[in-house]
Amino acid sequence: MPRQHSTGEKPNTVNPGKTSLNRRGVLKSAVAVGAALTGNQSLHADGRLGKLVKIGQRARSGQSALKQRAASDYARSLQAYGGRLANPIHDLFRTSQNPDSVHFSVVVIGSGYGASIAAARISQRLGDQYRMCILERGKEWVPGTFPDTFSAVSANASNVFAGPTKGQRARPLGVFNLMMNDEVNILSGNGLGGGSLINASIALRPNSKVFQQQRWPAALNNAEVLHPYYDRVASALSLSRTPFDQTPKVRIRRQAAEQISRQPDFFDRSNISVMYDYRYLDEEFRNSFGMIQRPCTLCGDCTNGCNVGAKNTLAMNYLPVAKHNGTEIYTQVEVNSIEKCAGYYRVHMTHIEERNGQVSRTPLQVNSELVVVGAGSPASAAILLDSQDEKLQFSPSLGRHWSGNGDAIGFVTGLPGGNNIGGFGAFQGQGKQVGPTVQTSLNFCDDEDFRKHLLIQDSSIPRGAKNLFSALLRDPELDHSMVMLGMGHDESAGRLVKKMGRWQIKWEGLKSSAYRQRVFRHFEKLAKAHGGRYKRLKAFGDNLVTVHPLGGCGMSDEPTEGAVNHLGQVFDYQQGGYLDAGTGELAVHRGLYVSDGSVIPTALGVNPYMTIGAISERIANHIVNNPEHSHLFSDSSFSGS
Repeated sequence: MPRQHSTGEKPNTVNPGKTSLNRRGVLKSAVAVGAALTGNQSLHADGRLGKLVKIGQRARSGQSALKQRAASDYARSLQAYGGRLANPIHDLFRTSQNPDSVHFSVVVIGSGYGASIAAARISQRLGDQYRMCILERGKEWVPGTFPDTFSAVSANASNVFAGPTKGQRARPLGVFNLMMNDEVNILSGNGLGGGSLINASIALRPNSKVFQQQRWPAALNNAEVLHPYYDRVASALSLSRTPFDQTPKVRIRRQAAEQISRQPDFFDRSNISVMYDYRYLDEEFRNSFGMIQRPCTLCGDCTNGCNVGAKNTLAMNYLPVAKHNGTEIYTQVEVNSIEKCAGYYRVHMTHIEERNGQVSRTPLQVNSELVVVGAGSPASAAILLDSQDEKLQFSPSLGRHWSGNGDAIGFVTGLPGGNNIGGFGAFQGQGKQVGPTVQTSLNFCDDEDFRKHLLIQDSSIPRGAKNLFSALLRDPELDHSMVMLGMGHDESAGRLVKKMGRWQIKWEGLKSSAYRQRVFRHFEKLAKAHGGRYKRLKAFGDNLVTVHPLGGCGMSDEPTEGAVNHLGQVFDYQQGGYLDAGTGELAVHRGLYVSDGSVIPTALGVNPYMTIGAISERIANHIVNNPEHSHLFSDSSFSGS
């Protein structure tokens, strides 16, 4: 039996039930709740008041025993480094003072899956006499401090999403990175750990036929090449499978699936990178990387940031490996461009500081022999596009073949009740068990053409968005609704264009595409199996929204079709691409790599971080074994997990 630990908080039973409140009533409830919570007696106890009070409570936050413990655990885990992974920024400014020095042997840009994995593996082999750093544009988020109310979430959205300044990065240190485009908007993580901070943690491998598509390099056409790297990522992230019918949404999704198909592969209780129990923890609750974690409380708040410390973000595994091996980690540093110099690269960046609502920016630069670009898609492509000059010539495909991984979202409404999809955050006893954000996957794969397959997953609504979606779905308790998250194979036809000084995604025809119509049909089919109605929300416009941006620096065997080769090396397109006389291979910019989701040349049709991780493990393995860099690396085996 798992050990039980008291938080000192008393449980509170919530009595769910139907309500007649409509959307307007819920939106107006903010005023009513304010009156109710301040003692106004004009609201009668007819059942509505209790619901309005709950809505008001969700608009407030505060400390809790779980939050305090998570923050304390994080600090104790990193006590040797002052309680944080990040180094003091003044160390980087001091390093940059001599502009002609080669300050670092390795610079890794970004800290998402691609960058963190590359940094961890490189650090394990880098000689002790060499310096290495990670540059992350966001800040370091401590578990227990993530936003969990709508106002806090809004305040931590990096970009303005409405009004005359729409799209501008007004809050560059917010954890939610929003990129507003004409056809598809992008939501990604912004902070030390990248997308792992706010993703749903679902660990899936794509159909092997994905790698056989023409855009993929021949070296990866056989999916088995990546199997050992997939296994390495799975081990580092301590994957667990959702228990059978663990939560109402798992049971209800399973029952709906049985109405559609009895094929054993149709319904999948998916692996996730969350600490479900104590199997990966020692007696001191430390994981294999020395980080203290706690088992999941099933609060449903994964995508607002885990305030319990149960989520296996990159700050719990790969980043500590890099730190333990001497890597310097600097946050609030945004890389703007890269300059090719004689024997090294100069990385131009900006340090970002926010104080009292004011943002200040200070330019600085460092030099490095080897640079790994892992800023994510489409940021990595944007950095390279802004770096092009006569010395850094890139493929004409740079910034093209961008994909949203076929992401789509739909809702089922009008269900009998008991679904319980509203997260309650790190406040023990505040609600029934919701479960991690996503726990199951439905594989619609009847068509012989895998590119017409579709994956639909369940989801919870985190506490910080619960009031908003309660209003939009006319379901104050979020107990009569379900979420459908779709993924599939779009045509990867997006491209980066510069508008008003900002790189944006352009994809003509996406909103009326045959792919999107196919997604809608599957959503309707699943909603019917649930016994409810399919609802398509247009409250935020008709754009698609993706949380899985891919491409822009796609891998390829041809420099005209991709920006990097199968090892992440950036093609040198001088003279239209040429063979290197020394190697007989297509010429690359030596010492310049890309390692993140931007190298994926097509949609994957499943949650992509496992594939990004496997490819990044492979790229890192090449870097440390590349004879061109042999002077930097020892022959000893990897230290750590």
